[in-house]
Amino acid sequence: MESWSQQGGSYEPDGESLSELLRSWRGRLDPRSYPGLAVPGRRSIGLSQREVARLTGVSERWYSSLERGNVANYSADFLDRLSSVLRLSRAERRALYLSAIGRPPALAAVPEAGAAAEMDEALQQFLDNQSPNPAYVSDLAWNVIGHNEPMRDWFPWAAREANLVRWAFLSREAREQLVNWREDWARPYLGQIRYARAHYPENEALLRLERDILAGSPDAQEMWDRREFYEHPDGDLRKLRLPFHQGQEVPVRIIALRPMRSDRIRVIVLMEAA
Repeated sequence: MESWSQQGGSYEPDGESLSELLRSWRGRLDPRSYPGLAVPGRRSIGLSQREVARLTGVSERWYSSLERGNVANYSADFLDRLSSVLRLSRAERRALYLSAIGRPPALAAVPEAGAAAEMDEALQQFLDNQSPNPAYVSDLAWNVIGHNEPMRDWFPWAAREANLVRWAFLSREAREQLVNWREDWARPYLGQIRYARAHYPENEALLRLERDILAGSPDAQEMWDRREFYEHPDGDLRKLRLPFHQGQEVPVRIIALRPMRSDRIRVIVLMEAA
């Protein structure tokens, strides 16, 4: 059983400090796997504090303060972005939260058991065969239950239990990475939620998603009052601005599919467009 002690206002796992954990986690990463970081002739493994800060979207001073174990009002958004940059497992992300702010992260949305069971080896092979295009499978409430490697490269948060729509509305980075966030992404997502809720009014995961988005985003509440419906994004052309592409705008064509054997899951492929 894990044990946590409080030291001078910060929380630490017994025997390991936050500083030790962060140094170890960034030290195991290969800079060559981060677009824009690799320096010709560089052979060393490990990210610097400056590189972690840059990828997380904070100042080097802010990040180094965390790595020294200083107490501050670290937000869940910042800790989640740091978890993605450091490519932490679910257990490591929990350790980061406990060490930095003394509490575990909020429980992730749990995919429906029936939908998760549909994610079999054949479907995973289909996703893998879409490379180099990112592809993923979600349940009715947009919980990601399967993805391929390009999806993890473009959206590192997909490596942990994640919900696409919660990320789009409740994370700061989404508004930067989803180009024309309000018109091309937010309004269609809300229209899809309303459409799905009309078809599956008893679905608890959808109801919880609606409540969480409207409670956590004033912009979503304002747009929700427009009472728009949107069936699906299949064929839509939208733009992304991701760290993977070094911040360049990349147009993608969304291909939305549904296996004939199930009405509980959707398959999405993001095809990079010319």
